[in-house]
Amino acid sequence: MSGVLSSPFGDEVVLRSIDWLENFPWRQDSGSVKKDKFEVRFNVKGFAPEEISVKTADGYIVVEAFHDEKQDEYGYISRKLVRRYPLPDECVKEEVVCKLSSDGILTVTAPRKVVKNNTVIPVTHEGPVKSKL
Repeated sequence: MSGVLSSPFGDEVVLRSIDWLENFPWRQDSGSVKKDKFEVRFNVKGFAPEEISVKTADGYIVVEAFHDEKQDEYGYISRKLVRRYPLPDECVKEEVVCKLSSDGILTVTAPRKVVKNNTVIPVTHEGPVKSKL
């Protein structure tokens, strides 16, 4: 035996299935932590703006989208999307901003606090300064 698994569906069907899964809209989300902000973007084309909610909870940004059963050209469909992204500690959760583009891309941005790595701490003294020479 060669050790290679064969599919009962045929290689072409398996490869098309893998391609479909890797390129499906839920795979088109991205998150990035930049110097000045944390940002996530993803495709919500199947949802109307009033069907989308974004909140912060327990250190996460939570995006939810839902619509009841609707009829389309293939029959009936309902959709539900829930995404949780850990919000970095240095981000300001009260300043999270969401924008939905006309082509269905939701962008959620959280600004980061400025962290100063090098801080000079002044030395204070009382009374006259005595120098040792």
